Amino acid sequence: MRKTLMVLALLLFVLPLSACNTSTLTNSTTNYSKTSRTDNSKRIIRRNRRIWQRQVAKADVVHSDDFRGDYVFIATSMEQLNNHSKAVVQGTVYKLEKMNSPKNMAYTKASIHVDKVISGDKTLKNQTIYVAMKGGLVSFDHWYANMSKPKDFDHEMLVKNEEFPLPSIGSKVITGLTPNHVDEPSDYNNSLKQSGFTIENSYAIVVPQYDFWVKSPNSKKYVLNNPEMRKEKTRDDNLSKGLKKMTSEINSEYNDTKK
Repeated sequence: MRKTLMVLALLLFVLPLSACNTSTLTNSTTNYSKTSRTDNSKRIIRRNRRIWQRQVAKADVVHSDDFRGDYVFIATSMEQLNNHSKAVVQGTVYKLEKMNSPKNMAYTKASIHVDKVISGDKTLKNQTIYVAMKGGLVSFDHWYANMSKPKDFDHEMLVKNEEFPLPSIGSKVITGLTPNHVDEPSDYNNSLKQSGFTIENSYAIVVPQYDFWVKSPNSKKYVLNNPEMRKEKTRDDNLSKGLKKMTSEINSEYNDTKK
């Protein structure tokens, strides 16, 4: 009887310790896994940033403003943005690449990892999608096609759009998305398909000129990507006020570093 009681007492002492050690091991493994994924992501971003910087370093810069101003609707509230987008997402720019573009145009292939789906298609979370952004690397002859310019096939141009500067690799972005209808015949869609864009893996920014927010790697807040709209005085004061209010809401609700 005494031996039985001693065995039971030992079991009561050892089992809680065993459970505690198992729980600790599980938590440690989970935390290590998360840390490992984060470190790997940072390495990929640093590598992609170095590659892109080398590619653009020697290119001649050309400034452009080729937005047509023909947007049917510009959201000036998060509710409007949610209603006019397939999905509103918060993501990280992992990669920028030169891509095929129609003549006299320049686009950049951006790989964006969707960190959070604010509204809309929840299946996008943790997916990496392709987005064509205005501006980027093209050859001299491609940019000046059909113009009376001397031939220079090897010369690289970096086209910078005044109202849509390319976000740096590693930046956080918030915007509305809609699927790319790449099967519809057009020079633009042909360029997308040649660059690996499909209906399944790519999206278009709903209103890139206005409804696109960026938080650079060294920044603490999201800002409108369009520098013109960040100025105190703009062409459309009501639009400016609406976008400024949206920016405050975004930083209040979706900014992890609320400083």
